[in-house]
Amino acid sequence: MEELKEELTYEKAIAELEELVARVEEKDAPLDRIEKDIKRAMQLIAFCKTQLRGYKERFAALMDYNVEDTEE
Repeated sequence: MEELKEELTYEKAIAELEELVARVEEKDAPLDRIEKDIKRAMQLIAFCKTQLRGYKERFAALMDYNVEDTEE
């Protein structure tokens, strides 16, 4: 299984996913390539979900900090 590179960002992952979707939708795309592209897409989706969870937690912490700051 191909590992995700450290320099991968959410934005880069989304861009690569868009490219993979376009490749899979090609009329005469070889099945072997489609399979490889789908596997990569699954890795990227998992990466994006993890990133989004992290962002959600960090944003929630920022909002909590901000609310506590204004209550004093």
